[in-house]
Amino acid sequence: MKAVITSIVVAIILALIFSLPALARESGTITITMTGVNEISISLDKTQWPLGEVAADTEYVTSPPIEWCTLTVGGNCNVNTFILGEDATWVGDPGAYKWTLSSDGTNGENVYGLQFRISGDTTRGPLGDGYVPITKTQGEFWPYAGGSSLAPGDTKQFGLKLLTPTYFVGGRQMQTQITISAVAA
Repeated sequence: MKAVITSIVVAIILALIFSLPALARESGTITITMTGVNEISISLDKTQWPLGEVAADTEYVTSPPIEWCTLTVGGNCNVNTFILGEDATWVGDPGAYKWTLSSDGTNGENVYGLQFRISGDTTRGPLGDGYVPITKTQGEFWPYAGGSSLAPGDTKQFGLKLLTPTYFVGGRQMQTQITISAVAA
């Protein structure tokens, strides 16, 4: 019985040895051609605007160009950018007190307005002064109204305008976030 099993194993090994060169001669080449995926990248050179104590019903504006932020496009594709704001919350207890972000850049009791302006743009916005409201609904940052997208290496400087609530509880440090995002154009 052992001799029969050994003979079968030897026969299989010999068959494989003689067929390997024949299999190797029938090899081929596969060429794969591809295009890389869009790499989307934006960066901001200023990510803080520390105002300190603010008064009720008062407008605060970033001073160009010192306090203005510069958005720079990296990556390997053109992008369209968007901006989105959120309610301002009390740093000490975010769930206890907030200022609601206005939907039109105006203010009210515990409601604040926030706007942005692209450098050199003086006609955009509801008042034609270049300032556009930042809301909790994503809006166009750049391009707008059919303008061209931003290419890798492009930069845009922009400033902010804050209109504090007409009434709020003082002595509380408030904080909000603005998100600027990009998609391939």
